[in-house]
Amino acid sequence: MKPQDRAIKKQLLLMKGEVLRVKLTLELEQLRQHPLGIAGEGFKAFSSGGRMASLLSSLANVLPSESLRRWLRRGTRMLLLWKLASKLWGSR
Repeated sequence: MKPQDRAIKKQLLLMKGEVLRVKLTLELEQLRQHPLGIAGEGFKAFSSGGRMASLLSSLANVLPSESLRRWLRRGTRMLLLWKLASKLWGSR
């Protein structure tokens, strides 16, 4: 590798590091301003596709706390009822 190539590669790595630093700073600032908004976006992305109910049900089966298991099972049922109701009202 020529010295010019090394210098260019070093410059690109420095630029990439700077971009990542700025991106992290912006994300942290957004998290400080709207912590629940970002969490809600992640929850929406995670729950899309109908996998949320099966994941909660599986999690309820492996948790040691009986009260938490009951709470998750109820939450799973409520989620399924909500999806069913929204489909029924959305089709009208």
